[in-house]
Amino acid sequence: MRLDGTTIYVNGWEDIYTINTSASSPSANLIYTLPADFYAYKTQKLGNNLFILVENWIESTDTFVGMQIVKLDVTNIGAGTQTVISSSDFIASFALVGNTMYYSREIETAPDVYSTNIYSFDATQSSPTSTLEYANIGLNDEAVDDVEVYNNVLYISSGGAEKILKFDLSSSTAVPEEYLNAADLNFNKGIFITSTGYMYVTNAHEIEKIDVNNSAANFEFIGSQTTYQDSYNGNLFLANFRDVVLVGDKLYMTLEEQGKVLTLTDATLGIPNFSGETLKMYPNPITSDLFLVNNTDFNEFELFDTIGKKVNSGSIDSNTINFDQLNTGIYFLNLKGNNKQNTFKIVKK
Repeated sequence: MRLDGTTIYVNGWEDIYTINTSASSPSANLIYTLPADFYAYKTQKLGNNLFILVENWIESTDTFVGMQIVKLDVTNIGAGTQTVISSSDFIASFALVGNTMYYSREIETAPDVYSTNIYSFDATQSSPTSTLEYANIGLNDEAVDDVEVYNNVLYISSGGAEKILKFDLSSSTAVPEEYLNAADLNFNKGIFITSTGYMYVTNAHEIEKIDVNNSAANFEFIGSQTTYQDSYNGNLFLANFRDVVLVGDKLYMTLEEQGKVLTLTDATLGIPNFSGETLKMYPNPITSDLFLVNNTDFNEFELFDTIGKKVNSGSIDSNTINFDQLNTGIYFLNLKGNNKQNTFKIVKK
């Protein structure tokens, strides 16, 4: 899935849909069907161009032909897709950093033995040339499941390796390093990172999150689905989430092999007090000034609207934050200081 404002682009195996999350009754709107023997894995969006990672696989002969990154002008869908990158190797995922697309490519050196490399290209060019950024990121023949970016760092998840790696793009000598390594990640298929640095992780039929800005943070359970089932060798199990995005305080999650998108409200974004802290704030809902009580840690703030756009930021003066210039609606207040940060949902009347 790819979030663009309040619109989500969702890919099935052969079809691309949009979901307008601001609608009173959101529904999937089919916008494009891929040609025969092409299957979608991931999407990214830059301007009017929707980039689609596709596999060329001939089902009748069970033959893998290769991978492509194609782009579709969403203002001229009838023109179809244009091939941007072709590869005979498997490309598992990609992520945009500004105008640069980073993608993982599996180089097979023997049957079922391969290394995963990171490549990049300029997504504004019609026929770009790929650049090798790093060879063999160290997943020991396990595949990449998802790639996301935050603060110029690539986060690379692999359920098979039970790891999430990170790769600092700002360093000329960057080396992929482990960010998380836990058996709890063995069914991870998708990650999503908010503008304030919270990483949401799909883990089988559960959703968890972690604050990437806090080196001491642990996973926080958000919720799970206990309704829809799949079967394996005749054994039933709860269907797994494939991917996740956050709009406001509502999570949207694709359910693997089910043709469904489920929603879940992250109630932790609305907790009135900070866990483990004596800090309180009032009033909420608010009309003008927000007052912080017993604040000894936080000296900076950032304010985001429900689509993740930063609308205000600055220093906290006299433990007061003014909301006069903001329109009525829901906002997310990120407080920072003393090597801590936390997010709070605020309602402006």
